[in-house]
Order: sequence, then structure tokens, then C-alpha cells
Amino acid sequence: MVRIKHRYLLVDILYPSGNPHSSRTRTADIPAHVAIHAPTPNHLTPALLAKLIREEIAVNFGDWGVGRLGTGGLGVKYFSPATSTAIIRCPRAAFRIVWAALSYMDRIPSSSSSAGGPGTDAGTPCVFRVLRVSGTMRKAEEEAIRRARREILRTRKIMADRDGGVADALNLGREDPADDCHAAAADFAVEDDDDIMDDAED
Repeated sequence: MVRIKHRYLLVDILYPSGNPHSSRTRTADIPAHVAIHAPTPNHLTPALLAKLIREEIAVNFGDWGVGRLGTGGLGVKYFSPATSTAIIRCPRAAFRIVWAALSYMDRIPSSSSSAGGPGTDAGTPCVFRVLRVSGTMRKAEEEAIRRARREILRTRKIMADRDGGVADALNLGREDPADDCHAAAADFAVEDDDDIMDDAED
């Protein structure tokens, strides 16, 4: 039996203009590091993200690019609006096409336009950054958890350097920074065992 090989892309969504939920631009009391990692609007769902990627592939690579994905070959296995992180599964032969399409995407459509309404808003400017390409979902999860741990510690250090009181508020009563990391790890869920079987990395 031939097993279809997949690749898992760990993607981070960045907002150079700050929080997409707020009409205000970046303020002085919010560090640039925190503002660029703002949460994603709730109307962006895994299904909508997959649709946007397919549309971008169709625009840039035509029918050939869509055909490389195969039937049901592209899917968003994990998406967290709170951390603006996604894990996208695609056929191994087409992961560079998906990566290129993500690089061309520069905005998230507004809620009215994504629902098919006549919205005049062009959407929220953003950057889709591919952090890792792996052969198993487990490796993508481990990388996401490692980066979440690093971002938590980095943000705490920035806030501690600026104001000790704000840093204490970020601790939320936790004495061990690892508690935040365990909470981030618990947010991941593997949908089936086939996703974590080891592939040959070639």
C-alpha cells in the first residue's frame, strides 16, 4: 500500500500595524513586539483560511497549481486566533506552492466581505510567515510550543524592564513561567493518529 506523504507548515500571522481589533494604531504603552503578535479577528476560521490559500494559489499558479494540491490535499489542521498560529497540511510535492501563496497573501478580508457582503473594507493588513516545514504534525506542534515559550519569556522580560507592576500583572498569580507553556501545549489537539506517524524526511 502506498502512503500519501504530507508536509505540515507552521504559520505565524503578524500585524505590522498593530491590533486588528482596534482602529487605533500602535500606542506607546504597548511594546512593538507585543503589537505585531496581536490576536487574529474571530471571523477568520480554519475553513476560510484554507479557502483563501486555495484562491491565492489559483490566482498565482492557475489550474496547474490547484491540480498539484489534489483532492482534499490542503487543510488547516490547527488554528488559534489568540496566538495567530496555524498548522497547514498539504501534499509533500506541493508545499513550496502553498508556501509561495502564503508569502503573496497580505491581508485578511473583513467580516462583511468574507461573508459575501458588500463590505467596503479591504481587510486587515498582515504578513503570513512560515516558521517551519515538517513531515509530521508532532514536530510542527513541538516547534509551536517552543516558540510560544520563548515569546512568553521575551514579553515578560520586556515588560519587566519597562515597569515591574505590569510584569507582575502578566504573571496572573503564577509562580512558575512553565505553567504558561503547559497551557499553550494543552491548546494543541491531534485529530487522529495518522497525523503523527513518522514520514521519511527526504
